[in-house]
Amino acid sequence: MKKKFSFLALGLFCLISASSLFGVSAEGLGALLSPNMPVESIPKDLKLPDAVLPILKNEFNNSIGKQASFDIQFKIVMLTTLITNLPSEKYSFLEEVVMWEVKSYIKTAQKITAISPDARVLAIKAMSDSSNSNFVPTMLAVIERDTTLKPRIMAAKILPALGNNNLIVPKLVDLLKNQYGSSRAKFNEENQQRFDDDRVAQAIIETLGELGDPRAFSVLLQAVMNPEMHRDDTVKAGWEAIKKIKW
Repeated sequence: MKKKFSFLALGLFCLISASSLFGVSAEGLGALLSPNMPVESIPKDLKLPDAVLPILKNEFNNSIGKQASFDIQFKIVMLTTLITNLPSEKYSFLEEVVMWEVKSYIKTAQKITAISPDARVLAIKAMSDSSNSNFVPTMLAVIERDTTLKPRIMAAKILPALGNNNLIVPKLVDLLKNQYGSSRAKFNEENQQRFDDDRVAQAIIETLGELGDPRAFSVLLQAVMNPEMHRDDTVKAGWEAIKKIKW
C-alpha cells in the first residue's frame, strides 16, 4: 500500500507551492517517499529547496518507533542532502538526526535503535560538506556517547573536514587514552563491544594521523607500545599515524 501523507503535510505542500518545488511537485515528492520507490531510483541530480524541510522532518518524526522504518529514514535523509539552498537549514535537521540516539540514550539490558544507523552515517557525511566547525562538538559527542558502530566511525573520519584542531585533537587524545585505549582491559576479539570499540579507536588514530598534530604523539606511542590492548589493524594504524606527525 502506498504511503499516505497526513493532512498537515499536504497543507504544508500547498503553502509552499501551488504547483511545484524547483521542478518537483508535491505529488512527485510523495512518490519519492513511497515504499514503492527504491532509493537507487531517486535522481542523483535532483535539486530541492529548504521549503521541503517541514515535510521531510514531519515524515521522519512519524517514522520513529515504527516497524520497517529504517528504509524511509534513509530516504528522507538522502532527500535532505539534495537540498541545494545556500545557506541552508538542512544541516540543523541533519544534526538532529545524528544526535537523536545520543540524546535519547537510556542504559537498558538491550539497546533499542530507533534511528537507522545508515541514515545517520549519511547525515554525518553530508554535514562534513558544510566545513562548519560548529559541528565538531556534535561529532565528538557521537564518538564519546553513542553506542552504534558505524556513526561513531564516520564521525571520527569527517572531523578534519570541519576544522578546529584545538578542539578536536585534545578530545580525541583523551578518548583514545581513557575510553578506547590503555585504561581498558586487554583486547578480546570475542567480546563484540570491545571489538567494535577498537574499530572506533582505529578511526580515531587514523584521524589523528591525518591531522598530524604533535600533541597526539604520546597517546599514539602508547597505543603501539601496548599491542595487547588493540587489534593488529589498530596498532598498524598507530604506526602510520606516528609517521605523519608534523614536527
